[in-house]
Order: sequence, then C-alpha cells, then structure tokens
Amino acid sequence: MQHPDTDDYKKLTHVMKYLCGTRDDTLTMEADKGPKWWVDSSYVVHPDMRSHSGIYMTLGRGTTYSTSSKQKLNTKSSIEAELVAINDSMGQVLWTRHFLTAQGEHVFSTTI
Repeated sequence: MQHPDTDDYKKLTHVMKYLCGTRDDTLTMEADKGPKWWVDSSYVVHPDMRSHSGIYMTLGRGTTYSTSSKQKLNTKSSIEAELVAINDSMGQVLWTRHFLTAQGEHVFSTTI
C-alpha cells in the first residue's frame, strides 16, 4: 500500500482480530480427484493502468497453491486481462500436472 488511509487501517484491524480469534483453529486438507484451478483477474486496478491476477489450486479440501500478482503488461479489456491471467498460470498448471503424474497419480483433464 503506497498511501494507506483510515479505511485501510480498519480493514487491517479487522483481519488481525480475526487471526487472533482463530489462532487455535485447525486447518484441514483432504485429497480428491486431482487438482482444480481457479484463475481470475481484476481489470485496471493499479495506478499505471495494469490489471491484477489471482490463481489458486485445490486438491480437494483446502488450497494447496495460490498466488496474486500485478500483470506485467497493460490490457485493452477485462477479457484480455482474463486471458493474460490464464496464460500466466499455465506454466504452474502444467508443472503440477506433470509432477503429480510422475508421482503415479492419475490426473484428469485440467479445465480452467
């Protein structure tokens, strides 16, 4: 955050209270039928007119991989920003697919 304001501080306080209140909660991960990926983008949310991508993967219950990053190029539409996000995620999707296959896991078709 370049210039946090009062609203940002309130959000931070809310998150910190939540984390302190759930310190003893147990997080559970369970395997399922292979990886499922979700990819999304937010169009033109940065001051330099760039979009933002979010990617996460589950193997059943619980997130096993996630990332959020500013896109490296400017796009002309929200659809183009979505395509950039998908393109940026494909390396990780394919690596994960090949890794699980090498471990002897049957990986079903990956749909993004």
